Amino acid sequence: MKVRLFLAAAALTAAGPVLSQDNILDARNNFDVGDVVTVTGVVTSDGNLGSVRYLQDATAGIALYPGADWSEWDAEPGIGDSLTVTGEITEYNGLLEVGPNLSAVVFNGMGMVPEAQIIGAADMEEGLEGQLVRVNGVTFPLAGLEITGNNTYDFTADGETGIIYVRTSNSLVGETLTGCAVDLIGIVSQFSFDGTGGYQLLPRGPMDLIPAAGICYTSPVVQSNMGSNGFTLSWTTDLPSDGVIEYGLTEALGMTATGASGTSDHSVDLTGLEAGQIYYARAISSLPDGESAASPIRPYATVSTSSGDIHVYFNGPVNTAVATEEEALSLGTDMNDTVAAWILSAQHTLDVAAYNFNDQTLEDAFETAANNGIQIRWIYEGQNANVGLNNLPGSIVTHPRTDGQGSGMHNKFIVADAEYPESAFVLTGSTNLTTGNLVQDLNNAIVFEDQSLARAYTIEFNEMWGSDGMTPDAANARFGPDKTWNTPVDFLIGGSPVELYFSPSDGTTNAIREEIEAADSEFEFALLAFTRDDLGDAIATLGQSFFVNPIGAIEQVNTTGSEYENLLSNGVQVYHHDISNDLHHKYAIVDHASLSDDPTVITGSHNWSSSAENVNDENTVIVHDARVANLYHQEFQAILIALGAISSVGESGEGTQCLVYPNPARGMLNVEWLEGKPDGPLVLRDLSGRVVLTAPLHPGTSRISTTGLASGVYMATFGSASGATRIAIQ
Repeated sequence: MKVRLFLAAAALTAAGPVLSQDNILDARNNFDVGDVVTVTGVVTSDGNLGSVRYLQDATAGIALYPGADWSEWDAEPGIGDSLTVTGEITEYNGLLEVGPNLSAVVFNGMGMVPEAQIIGAADMEEGLEGQLVRVNGVTFPLAGLEITGNNTYDFTADGETGIIYVRTSNSLVGETLTGCAVDLIGIVSQFSFDGTGGYQLLPRGPMDLIPAAGICYTSPVVQSNMGSNGFTLSWTTDLPSDGVIEYGLTEALGMTATGASGTSDHSVDLTGLEAGQIYYARAISSLPDGESAASPIRPYATVSTSSGDIHVYFNGPVNTAVATEEEALSLGTDMNDTVAAWILSAQHTLDVAAYNFNDQTLEDAFETAANNGIQIRWIYEGQNANVGLNNLPGSIVTHPRTDGQGSGMHNKFIVADAEYPESAFVLTGSTNLTTGNLVQDLNNAIVFEDQSLARAYTIEFNEMWGSDGMTPDAANARFGPDKTWNTPVDFLIGGSPVELYFSPSDGTTNAIREEIEAADSEFEFALLAFTRDDLGDAIATLGQSFFVNPIGAIEQVNTTGSEYENLLSNGVQVYHHDISNDLHHKYAIVDHASLSDDPTVITGSHNWSSSAENVNDENTVIVHDARVANLYHQEFQAILIALGAISSVGESGEGTQCLVYPNPARGMLNVEWLEGKPDGPLVLRDLSGRVVLTAPLHPGTSRISTTGLASGVYMATFGSASGATRIAIQ
């Protein structure tokens, strides 16, 4: 038996009264935060859940938190260890714990791990906190994605939903989220800022996902061949089987389409559908012996008959010298006028989800719209002033998120006329509806004239509203981690693929990471905040490729967990945006100059943080469109020029001929030719005039290695382009 006891009467007295009890349930129910208790039970978790251990006896369970690790004690507890622990009761975001002020840890040998209690997906609550439970027949809507750390994942079972949380320490990280129906085991935990809700299941590794069916899905159900009257759904299974799609306009389904028999590679065409509509569907795969497996019911969109036009606006400078087919719009202080014009274009309805609101121009627009008979619903973040709401007509119905978790309702979107294809639109992006964001801080807005997308945003709005009518239902409203993945992902808007993700239910961070990893030639990012380790690591890995030189700007570089220093130390060309006004963007641009490499823009309200991924209400669009990518590239280039990270070369009557970045260069120099083609090489001279590097230049972007050059300042010329520029090498 391993024992380490440290009992200091003075310390215990200072922490609170030492009270005796018979079991863990007594400790949970009859003692207060600050009291010191002694509890005995069997450990049900290990390092998969970090330093926290869960202790359970015949009556209840409770978390043990030693601090960073268990190094002060004789051993690190493992599953099955019987412990007697003395320590102070604390609470962390709703979770009751013993510790970190532990004064005694006694190892009593091995005990019997309690059998997991069978519950339903929606049964997690305070009475089960800290206990080992089992939910049978679980499926994951995000099946097929790679599991990443510090993330939550929705699951369903018998029509109910729940959430698992996976720490970075969990051996599930890096695994593929299973497409099998599983019996899910884990420990009931809680993470909430106000002590209500926020219950989640903590699996302790792959062993806690037990296959529950004889046939498994080896891929998610994928939508393709999208049209106004139909689309194709495809999936794969581990065994040859008969494939069927059940579908309908509601989750009750009701219609069936049959695919091929005896195959592992399934594909079913759905035809005769309505344009601009959301359909619900699931795949059924059946074996000859009658056993079958069903995918989760998911919504899918048809192509709408709306115009499909996509409009992009910035309030900061843009560099039109790098425009390809269209010059980006820099609205400056007129951004609020443009948003107001879109508000006034609504003919029937407006749904607004706004983190904060105080702009007079928009107040006037909403008042005019309301007076014109437009039905307006409004969801806002209750932690913020939202003073503009006080000046709006009483016909505008408002509903707050009031739980105080994270940034809360952090969306910035407006949906108009979702039931009318000729006038439907969605306005989203990074800008709050405040004067500071609209006319001062750097922000972007993007507008989609598309009914399918508007209907998807309406589904999300109604989930937070609690109803589909004008009156909100607070009892039915879902925010943050309580929401489900209930909206389509894929849309075809004006011929361009667009993906839609809402946080925290839809796996947004995973979608962003996949786009980072897909970059083939260029990757640019402009972010207010960047604290997600997995996204930072993905960019660092991308930068180690000779073919892609990521470059970005971040506003908040000194926040806890900022990826700024990590990126710098990995050689990524990232700059601190330390000039006025704030860079409030949340966007990235992938392969803007490579038409064959799927030019893409990621934008929306979602900062690259764990709070955005797991707590806040956020929306993100991923737009696969070369024109849109170039528009964002024009704004990004202006940011880099303002920061002094890019040099313009060769001023002539026809404009700037090329841009050179980054400056200073760290191992790689990019020369982006803007017009015509270079008629000579790059020549780099030191300050004595000696040529130290000659490299050919090509149309588009040339990547030139500066490895081996001494740190210092050099003069560069570019073919016959007039003038020279100073290049710093680090």
